Amino acid sequence: MIAAPARAAGKTVVLADARQLLTLADGTASARTGRAQGELGLREGWSVVIQGGVITWTGPHAELGPVIAGNRDLEIHECRGKVVLPGLVDSHTHLVWGGDRRDELEMRLAGADYEAIFAAGGGILSSVRQTRALSEDELHRASLRRALRMRACGTTTFEIKSGYGLDLEGERRQLRVARRLGGDDGLRVRATCLAAHALPAEFRGVEGGRERFLEQVCEVILPAIVAEGLADYADVFCDRGAFTPEESRRVLLRARALGLGLRVHANELGSTGGALLAAELGAASADHLLYLDDRERAALREAGTVATLLPGTSLVLGKPHADGRALVEAGVPVAVASDCNPGSCALESLALVLALACYGCRLSPAEAICAATHNAAASLGLADTVGRIAPGLAADLLILATDDYRDLVYHAGSPLIAAVFQGGERVV
Repeated sequence: MIAAPARAAGKTVVLADARQLLTLADGTASARTGRAQGELGLREGWSVVIQGGVITWTGPHAELGPVIAGNRDLEIHECRGKVVLPGLVDSHTHLVWGGDRRDELEMRLAGADYEAIFAAGGGILSSVRQTRALSEDELHRASLRRALRMRACGTTTFEIKSGYGLDLEGERRQLRVARRLGGDDGLRVRATCLAAHALPAEFRGVEGGRERFLEQVCEVILPAIVAEGLADYADVFCDRGAFTPEESRRVLLRARALGLGLRVHANELGSTGGALLAAELGAASADHLLYLDDRERAALREAGTVATLLPGTSLVLGKPHADGRALVEAGVPVAVASDCNPGSCALESLALVLALACYGCRLSPAEAICAATHNAAASLGLADTVGRIAPGLAADLLILATDDYRDLVYHAGSPLIAAVFQGGERVV
């Protein structure tokens, strides 16, 4: 048990007598690897005290009385027979976009591949056209609706990428909306500039177009985004049909020189160099990773790069799943994220995707929960803020209407989220 600090003024919130409390607290903020990824810090019959939006005490319910004695403004939530765990951390989303690509869903189900969809005017460039057509306020309204639905499914922290602007103003607009979601709207957000998502239409079929676009990304878009404080990270789609490892290295090195952290879309379509590049540059995260060999896993482990798995995309596109079991056994820290985007995976429930990581990527339920809380937070540089239940951390918490955390997988997709707390306030 950890002794309670001096009481703060204002309302005291208590989550009382949980059947299971998943603290994930082992005294370190580092991403978990190997066997430690399955250690949830499970406590039975414990309570949580919250003041000023921060967790101030956790301990056996029998010892709660003296902790809250004298508090006149108490809000107590009875958690007997329920599970309390950290709010989910979605460390890979493309949440800010305009329009939709529902027609592509039907084309894909009818057998069309990505090339056929692209030839029909679909794919990333379809979302670029629709996103560019919206004003910032229109884009914000559409994105906020999505974000609130995702929060109702348990996500309290979001990484949000741009990449549907592909020009300076479009990227600015997307990232300004991401910042608004993390400011005025009270969500917890990390923003990532993904200007190198695809080659925009205006640079295709033009002599020297790829070079000119890369120059614009490196010398116009990234410097402007950094100067305006609109991003925490930069990302690049390093894969077949997008950007080569050499092109991606150029963008990432420029971003790092400007002070941005690095993330990489890697090895979704094959062992095409993205994972090794992420390791070489010490990226915070390498994402997708459907195709990996032992050498690539070892490189990620030595670099301390978090492997972020996106099983929802594999489900929607009918692709193989990344081998999460091999990554855990190789000592690579694993995160799980939704990849929520308008084309290849519009799934909004990270709780459901967490279950897919068990059925598809071969993680255990405990490993998947760690992957969608603490390890995801560590990949975003937020492990000292969210992803665990311990005094001093933000009170972003979930209550599940079940007595066993494994039901998130066993009953995947069922409405088990009984309550969502963000900064100590019940928001769902």
